[in-house]
Amino acid sequence: MAVKKPAAPAYDASQITELGFPEAIQRRPGMYIGGRSNLHHLVAEVVDNAIDEAMGGHCKRIEVTLAADGSAKVVDDGRGVPVDIHPDGGKSALEMAFTQLHTGGKFQEGSYSTSGGLHGVGIKATNALSQWLEVQVHRDGVIYRQRYEHGYVKSPVEILDPRSREVVGQVGQKDASAIIKRHADPRRGTGTIVRFLPSDTYMEVTRFEYGPIAHRLEVAAYLIPGLTLSIIDERHEEPRQREYRCEGGLVSYVEQLNRGRRVVHAPPLRIRGQAGKASLDLVLQYHVGDDEEILSFVNTIPTSDGGTHVSGLRAAITKAINVFGQERKQVKSADSITGRDTAAGLTAALSVLMPEPEFTSQTKTQLGNREIHGQVMSLVYEGLLERFRKEPALGRKIVDRCLAAARAREAASKARSLVMRKSVLDVIDTGLPGKLADVAKNADTSRSILYIVEGDSAGGSCKQARNNQHHAILPLRGKILNTERARLNKILSNNEVKAIVSAVGAGVGADFRVEDMRYGGIAIFVDADVDGLHIMTLLLTLFWRFMRPMIDAGRLYVARAPLYRLSKQRAIRYAYNDWERDQVLKSWGRQGVTIQRYKGLGEMNPSQLKETVFEVPKQDGVATPFASRNLFRVTVEDAHQANLMVQLWMGSAVDPRKQRLMAVWDDGDDSAQLETLVAAFGKAAVSAPEGEEEDLAAALAADEGLDADEGSDLDDVAQAAAETDDDETSESVGERDEDEESEADGEPRREDGVPNAPRAVDEGQALVDATAERPSGSSDASATALTDAVARDRPTAARTRRKATKPGATSEDAHQLSIFE
Repeated sequence: MAVKKPAAPAYDASQITELGFPEAIQRRPGMYIGGRSNLHHLVAEVVDNAIDEAMGGHCKRIEVTLAADGSAKVVDDGRGVPVDIHPDGGKSALEMAFTQLHTGGKFQEGSYSTSGGLHGVGIKATNALSQWLEVQVHRDGVIYRQRYEHGYVKSPVEILDPRSREVVGQVGQKDASAIIKRHADPRRGTGTIVRFLPSDTYMEVTRFEYGPIAHRLEVAAYLIPGLTLSIIDERHEEPRQREYRCEGGLVSYVEQLNRGRRVVHAPPLRIRGQAGKASLDLVLQYHVGDDEEILSFVNTIPTSDGGTHVSGLRAAITKAINVFGQERKQVKSADSITGRDTAAGLTAALSVLMPEPEFTSQTKTQLGNREIHGQVMSLVYEGLLERFRKEPALGRKIVDRCLAAARAREAASKARSLVMRKSVLDVIDTGLPGKLADVAKNADTSRSILYIVEGDSAGGSCKQARNNQHHAILPLRGKILNTERARLNKILSNNEVKAIVSAVGAGVGADFRVEDMRYGGIAIFVDADVDGLHIMTLLLTLFWRFMRPMIDAGRLYVARAPLYRLSKQRAIRYAYNDWERDQVLKSWGRQGVTIQRYKGLGEMNPSQLKETVFEVPKQDGVATPFASRNLFRVTVEDAHQANLMVQLWMGSAVDPRKQRLMAVWDDGDDSAQLETLVAAFGKAAVSAPEGEEEDLAAALAADEGLDADEGSDLDDVAQAAAETDDDETSESVGERDEDEESEADGEPRREDGVPNAPRAVDEGQALVDATAERPSGSSDASATALTDAVARDRPTAARTRRKATKPGATSEDAHQLSIFE
């Protein structure tokens, strides 16, 4: 009997649908803001509109407030968004600006000569992805207001009396002009206020982080001299405010970036010029380090992924240095100095102002205008060559610096070849027989992890606990070299560094190739004490400086071990922080509970490690070691901030580090963050991590047959736990060998072999102030932290800290009332 195939559904005009506002944005946020987790882009879009006003000379101050209810507010004293009825749309221009895609004041010439927003999408994305948004416009001596919910209009454009703040009319009604004239206060300043609450329906993250927003405002202060920007955080008992203002522009910015470095020339070199309708402002300075840092901006928008303007800059610098070097007979041929040589030790800030920039996406991280490459290259090449010829001593210094980089590159290439390897046999040749416990020969290396473990004692237990199909173990002897302070040849002669490079098997520095890694991931596994955190920061510095593609690819992890083991009768629970311990005790009661607190990895026996750190979860029946709740992926949201952090905490300059520590010490909130990070990996040390509270509650509910004490008091629980810490903790069997020599750059040590506390806190605790994310599929949403923005506490051109009180009338004109009042 023949089986009749079902008829295919008709494909006709009815199958074609059009998504309008706000559904188009809500269904595909990634097209407009880069992803559902890109929360700060919502604030950036509003701030960028205010900055556009400042670029046109219409705005002197911008203020961002993070409110206690989770909302954000952006205030500027610009001209205010137009509100009158548009002749074509029949709607208020204000409503069109917030609800109609591809509308705005930046498409036609005349409104803005340069602007960061040209697609007519930005502020509409903020509106569409918010639970509610309210905009107030101070203009014509009155206040206009409109409210939106989930992108939809919820009120007309209301007219408010500026004194009583009562609604007196609405835009579009017949007598609107008369109402405005009757209620207008001529003393009123102009500006715009936008308040919004991100919606968890469309956004994965809805809590704003202070650091990234503060950093964006700080950078804007450098890019627009004279503009005052401030951020107020009202989410704490004592609200705090920081203000940024800089008159020195990009020169001050580059000097700030190179603070603490040994520079080749001072002051920084500046080039400005015009090519067609585009203008360029470049400031660069060389230092004796190896890392390159080019910060680029288009119409004040940070282009973190570079683009045609950056490629033109690099080509121009290389060409100018080679030409001048040949003229002075320092360079033999035109290609003696390569782009890699001119990049070594270069710090540069490049700002391009241009009409109609073409970004590769709505997130505006990369410029795509092809004509800009040639324009920037021509301006920079001619400007540099002219400057070198006028100041030959300056030119010779820079050429000598690049020649030194070329020699170092050749020497490093030879040194790298000595430590690169493709097989386990090469590891034995490095002088570490038996130290590396590799995965089985038939293992799927894409599902394997190399654990870099602190000490031989912990390494021995880990080797017994591991699953050799998924876990490799490499114990370290003491602390590795601080790679931020040492030259590459010294770094590669360090035995511990050589062992790591050999085990990873993907090269080092410019020769590192992620695709050649012998393992799917690398995990740092150290004790959760000051010494362990110091070792972690030394390893993070090594990976950041010399194996950064591994971090960019999401293949570097930090592993954690439980802090407590609780047992009652036959039930066993592991707790990773004090909160989890208290929750278990609250459920079980204190009677008959045995608590063991692990002071180090050496205290955990192999079976306990196997149950926790080296568990291999299964997803859809497939072993997935990266889904372990004990692994935290190291991520970097802002490479510039990561560079600053590594330079600050691990570099040679002492004064900036001291100032930062003193600032943290005086700042209760930041101090609490550091204490949290030192105590445990993530927020769990002081509160329940997201998602983990439910997991723990479910696990405790499954414990049957336990004789729990009813009405157990948490105060008693805490006291019991404190007593247990002293009375029931096992003796450590993982103490470091006192005779082991530290190779941490000649670090002073106490008689017991532990580094002096100030140095350890200095380099160890603080660098852990960072961001990390859970690997995909993990049940634990808490985060370690690896690169939180240093900008929030870094000395800037202007900085204040006070309660968030609103200023009164401006000092310039006692009769003019500011929008900030």
